Amino acid sequence: MKDIVLEIFAQQPLEIYTQICFCYAFGDNSRDLVVEILQNGLQSLTTSFPWVSGQVIRDTESGLYKITSLGDTPRLIVKDLTESLSMDKLRNAGFPCSMLDEQTIAPRSTLPGVFSDSEESPCFLIQASFIKKGLILTFLAHHQVFDGTGEGQIISLLSKACKGEPFTAEELATGNMNRENIVKLFTEEEKKEYGELKIGLEKQIIPENPLTFEPSESFWATFTFSADSLKELKALASKNLRSVPFVSTDDTLTAFIWQALSRARSSRLPENSKTSIARAINVRPYLGIPSTYPGVINNMTYNDYELRDIVQLPLGEVASSLRSKIDKRTSQLAKDSRALATLIDATKDSPITSATASIYVPSDIALSSWAQQNSYSLDFGLSLGKPESVRRPQFTPVESLAYILPKSLEGDISVAICLREEDMEKLRSEIGNYAQYVR
Repeated sequence: MKDIVLEIFAQQPLEIYTQICFCYAFGDNSRDLVVEILQNGLQSLTTSFPWVSGQVIRDTESGLYKITSLGDTPRLIVKDLTESLSMDKLRNAGFPCSMLDEQTIAPRSTLPGVFSDSEESPCFLIQASFIKKGLILTFLAHHQVFDGTGEGQIISLLSKACKGEPFTAEELATGNMNRENIVKLFTEEEKKEYGELKIGLEKQIIPENPLTFEPSESFWATFTFSADSLKELKALASKNLRSVPFVSTDDTLTAFIWQALSRARSSRLPENSKTSIARAINVRPYLGIPSTYPGVINNMTYNDYELRDIVQLPLGEVASSLRSKIDKRTSQLAKDSRALATLIDATKDSPITSATASIYVPSDIALSSWAQQNSYSLDFGLSLGKPESVRRPQFTPVESLAYILPKSLEGDISVAICLREEDMEKLRSEIGNYAQYVR
């Protein structure tokens, strides 16, 4: 395989593996057959998309991050966990993060330096964990190769491969697109029109003297919102829209979590404190890049309020402020994303940007949404039906980080969030009428 230079958004060192696990009921099915189907699927996937079996390296001459050859297929790790975990216990407990810990169901950690079963940096790998009456498939994607949308796409393609379904011409074309120049950098004229990059992108510039705070012990928990609760919240938000024609369920849920968390924190923070949210956004539609492109094409939007304001505003007004940042009629995402790409290109030797550079953990929140991924419809041809639960495995606590997880076939959505105990308990009280808490 010829080396592949990664796209510009991946030219920042980020040795992070994004994990997602699918939980299936497993009866009298053959384990050997499950492993064979997965291995054959990985072989088929690699035949059509050879780079998926590679690893990430930094070229010593150019300094660019690349995908280079590693193995014949992405690695499949198989573990027997029947003595320590059962599907019945998981189901009865609501599939909590604490029972789906990465140290048990994944071969390497999300964050670098915690644990790993190899020294390489593979693009993609899987662990199949057989538990009593169940199967957990954990997918790990290198965050310089895939963003959340890209990982969802490659998992969908693997499910097709496992079932022997052919890939479409579009899937083959977009899955093997040239990554290096997929995002157009600013011309000199466009730089002048945009203005000073560091000013326009100030939220993403790593500060020389960042605000300090006393770290607080935090933990992961999950809140599950039923389809009915989500409909009720969206109807509530739609009553008070500001400057946008509509808000999505994703906008509404994000605003609801942010507001509720702000109320939970109001007892320990001054009322004139600023609270910010950093929201990861798939910017393929803004840059004219196909939705099925599997690489790293995401950016962030940032919204701010004073604490005393956000706790009192109607839900629809906060949701509207979030929507305005991504509404193509009002959003600057297309320009800002190309500006960011241009700045990353100019500072590759000494990176100065970070998606969470301006986030102050005690009062802010960083959030990614996977709600639109089709995870609950994937069966991988294993004859096990659809997954009962799709979760983000528990990993090293990162306070104020949250994930909106894929929507279930019934329309339920779970949110995994990491908070200090004081904030978590008060958040639980704030949203208890709308969501089920699982730890």
